Amino acid sequence: MIHHISIPAREPLRVAQALAAFWRAEALPFPMYEGSHIVFLDDAGTAAIEVYPAGRVLAPSTPELPALVVGDGPAYSAFHAAIAVPVDETTIHGICAERGWKCQTGPRGPFFHVVEVWVENHTLLELLTPEMAAEYAAFASPANWKAIFGTGEAAAS
Repeated sequence: MIHHISIPAREPLRVAQALAAFWRAEALPFPMYEGSHIVFLDDAGTAAIEVYPAGRVLAPSTPELPALVVGDGPAYSAFHAAIAVPVDETTIHGICAERGWKCQTGPRGPFFHVVEVWVENHTLLELLTPEMAAEYAAFASPANWKAIFGTGEAAAS
């Protein structure tokens, strides 16, 4: 199961609002990255789309959160996906090591953990072991999001 993906947009709020309309959902601010928004595709929060400002890319940083930086190089993009996998953390790290891919495990705030996998060292996949997927499921819902981060002024417009 894919839990969320991110896409770039010249007008992130407008794009998020359009996506929200497709799913009869709402666009909420994504305060981790300035100017970004999130749309949960269902009330359970099992699927979402994050919309980042165009011209920004994700780059390896700390295990807590990748950096969103201005970038035009071919090495990175704004795309990433959180995907549940049936294997454990050791297996993920081993597969990455065999291929020479950057890989690190880290928290996403106090909410959930991921194994950050940089496919071919340029595309980010956040892999969730069964235990990590359970953490994610306990956190990611529109109700929890609003309780933690609020709805923000942009979401109301």
